[in-house]
Amino acid sequence: MKRRHFLQGSLALPWLAGCFSGDQPLRGSIVGANHRLGHRLRQASSPAAGAPRQVDVLIAGGGMAGLTAAWRLRHAGVENFELLELEAEVGGNSRAAHYEVSPAPWAAHYLPVPTRESTVVRRLLSEMGLLRGGVVEDAELCHSNEERVFVLGRWEDGLYPKAGASSDDFRQLREFDQHILKWQKWRDRQGRKAFAIPVALSSPDPEVRALDRESMADYLTRHGWNSPRLRWYVEYGCRDDYGCSLRNTSAWAGLHYFASRDGGGFEPKDMQFVWPEGNHRLVQHLVRDLGSRLHTGQLVTRLEKLSKGWLVQACDEQGRLQSWNARSVIFALPTFLRPYLLKESPRAGFTYAPWTVCNLVLERLPDSLSAVGAGLSWDNVLYDSPGLGYVVATHQTQSHLQGPSVWTYYRPWAELEPAQARQRMLQADWNQVSSQVFAELASVHPDLREVCRQLDVMHLGHAMIRPGPGFLWGEERRLAALPLPDLYFAHSDLSGISIFEEASYQGVRAAQELLADRGIQGEDFLGG
Repeated sequence: MKRRHFLQGSLALPWLAGCFSGDQPLRGSIVGANHRLGHRLRQASSPAAGAPRQVDVLIAGGGMAGLTAAWRLRHAGVENFELLELEAEVGGNSRAAHYEVSPAPWAAHYLPVPTRESTVVRRLLSEMGLLRGGVVEDAELCHSNEERVFVLGRWEDGLYPKAGASSDDFRQLREFDQHILKWQKWRDRQGRKAFAIPVALSSPDPEVRALDRESMADYLTRHGWNSPRLRWYVEYGCRDDYGCSLRNTSAWAGLHYFASRDGGGFEPKDMQFVWPEGNHRLVQHLVRDLGSRLHTGQLVTRLEKLSKGWLVQACDEQGRLQSWNARSVIFALPTFLRPYLLKESPRAGFTYAPWTVCNLVLERLPDSLSAVGAGLSWDNVLYDSPGLGYVVATHQTQSHLQGPSVWTYYRPWAELEPAQARQRMLQADWNQVSSQVFAELASVHPDLREVCRQLDVMHLGHAMIRPGPGFLWGEERRLAALPLPDLYFAHSDLSGISIFEEASYQGVRAAQELLADRGIQGEDFLGG
């Protein structure tokens, strides 16, 4: 399993031709992170001029939760809705960069085959033709080689760093693997899993939920697992899906990363859908035929309860205000925005991991690939490195071993507190970021700069919710998901885990709450 709002935006902040190799300039820019528009939430805004537009349902937020809410409404025959999104492109963490060489992901870049409980995802994939009668469309699955790790100067298949490991390291790895297998097989008296996807269908057993109260670091220590390699391997999973270290990931979340995916009845169990543009492929399906109902570049600045419905106000880049009178609103924005828009107190526990993502456009593959063993994989991880390595956008094409190509580099800031990391990201210009990326990857590809012609950077200051100890099964998360009159909440942070399966679950759940309140009968997409 791999990685998956800092009010991201469409403004690009160019820092061109900042690095040179001979006579070859390196192009690039810092894209996204539209904090200048997003921070207008902190400023008082006057009411919009003109009469509000009338709409049945207003969806605030065009990430995966907002898009799947719209998808569910349309399946129920509700067509009179509009969707507002801050960015120039919808999709949230599933947006993509578009290069002549290949599209590439800006964050979420794969989707594992769904578990049996992931009925929303199964329905969507079937609609897309990726599941046919319970059979996976093989052409869309990740080709070999899937993943590798660079350790002690060589690449080796898999993610556990075997080179240099002691007999005790391997013993602890075997014990951990057996421990995870027991959790995968565990069922409560009602037949529910300890760790399910979606999270809401996990067992409420007190013994299992008690795991949420300790950190993954303490859990490993309690079981006597002190191997530095095992702890790095487990922490890689926590950084990968949560942007957290072992000490600020709940043990429940840490175990969920390893034990929740069971293949859903498909074989082999670890298959995953991979596209050059990442999960933007899912976005492309969800936005079909939305047309004029979709409004990008719109920052929601005001939500006001009316005697019937809600007044919603939004601001664009030019400072122009618009307003809507909506019978119902689906709030598909991160929970940390609620104090600004609903005048609530901040909700404890809702903290968000910042990330930096870079796309490197290569005119050809570096010669160093052939010098350090193992063929180029889709996911390429560096042992004991601040970043997570890179994925190869062109991996699914026949020419991926010759180039040109696009590599997407991921940098979680798990070692810093989120506020400190966000400050550091905003202070770094393009020259600094690109230099840091090349320096980190130089141990693997010392000639990478020679073949790289463009490097673009996106900072995601609130990329994903952090499942810290006590948060996943705490009262605050449960209360945040409860609807208000004609106002329904949908975002992956309400699950406590930021993956597509959870975002789509929350979007569909909110839409179905709205439909139920209106007495609209229909199929339950959620199951369970």
